[in-house]
Amino acid sequence: MNKPATTRDPEQTRLRIMEAATDLFVEQGFSSVTMSQLASAAGVTKSLIHHHFGSKERLWEAVKEHAFEQYFSAQMAMLEEAGEPDAGLLRASVEAYFHYLKANPKAVRLFAWTHLEGDTSCGDMDAQLMGAGAEWVRQAQQRGLLRADVNPTHIVATFVMTCTQWFEAKCHHQHWPGMGSDEAFLEDFLKIFMAGVAPRD
Repeated sequence: MNKPATTRDPEQTRLRIMEAATDLFVEQGFSSVTMSQLASAAGVTKSLIHHHFGSKERLWEAVKEHAFEQYFSAQMAMLEEAGEPDAGLLRASVEAYFHYLKANPKAVRLFAWTHLEGDTSCGDMDAQLMGAGAEWVRQAQQRGLLRADVNPTHIVATFVMTCTQWFEAKCHHQHWPGMGSDEAFLEDFLKIFMAGVAPRD
């Protein structure tokens, strides 16, 4: 058992709590982790966790947001710098999300736990990014660059859920005959997806 930390640096303490919480939540999910476990792993008291985060629920939300922040910032920058909508940005967004998940297996496990435990909270960044992405798709549809007979939110959700499921279930489907590499799957998915959202004749 770790001894409670004596540092008076609030930022370092907060970071240590976040790191310990991330590791525990990744391994056990939200429901199974206790405040005592969190305090022990971080080397702090339970009261100090409450001081910095208020509750286990708010710490869980902070961990999820921290895991998503890197992708959120990069994707929002792509949307803001894109200028006129075009199909190339949609393809680049799929690739960016896929590679973010591939490079961040802890984030994949956190997302999986939220699904398994029926976590209905939708973080501000998640909702903001989905809204911005759907609005960009809607504008592209209005310009005739993407098919207009599909809900723009569904278009974004399709690639988000496909990429997420690929990594969440990889331990199972990687043994299927002929599955190939991550990049081979991404290449084929993009062929299917981009053809599916192309304008109809």
